[in-house]
Amino acid sequence: MKHIPASTANLLTAVMLSATACTVKADERTISEKTRDAAHDTKDAIVDAAHGVGRAARIGWRNTKAFFSEDLPSYHEGANATLNALAKEIFVLKARTPEYAPAYFRTRLLALDQQHEHLSRQVSLVTRDHLRDRTIGAGYDFDRGIADLEQAIDQAVSGADLVVKNIAK
Repeated sequence: MKHIPASTANLLTAVMLSATACTVKADERTISEKTRDAAHDTKDAIVDAAHGVGRAARIGWRNTKAFFSEDLPSYHEGANATLNALAKEIFVLKARTPEYAPAYFRTRLLALDQQHEHLSRQVSLVTRDHLRDRTIGAGYDFDRGIADLEQAIDQAVSGADLVVKNIAK
């Protein structure tokens, strides 16, 4: 039997569940209403699955070779690559957020940019000594900051899903 990728299996499951939900809903609605609702539910399931795949695809900073490296150039190179990848995630998140999103959410996006800028400056402060003792200093602060930024991006992605869904209603 051929292996089906998890994302495809999730998509197929979402389509089947949406079709089932359409047939179970109250009979007083017209076929076009049921179809529209099923399409909306399916779209939401597909978007949610796609976002889950995107988040799963990110290799967290603490799981990279650079994080564990005691070689300063390797650490800086890996840290900058991670920062670039996170910048792309922030860019995509901002691009899919409507202009008319609530002020609190636009503030969250601004905070992600500021946090990223701060970490981009902080990485240059990490020295060989910081790589030897990861419990204090600039290396510790940078590593914690990256983990916090990764978590903040994940929370903002979830929040964006809610903002987009609520605005669409």
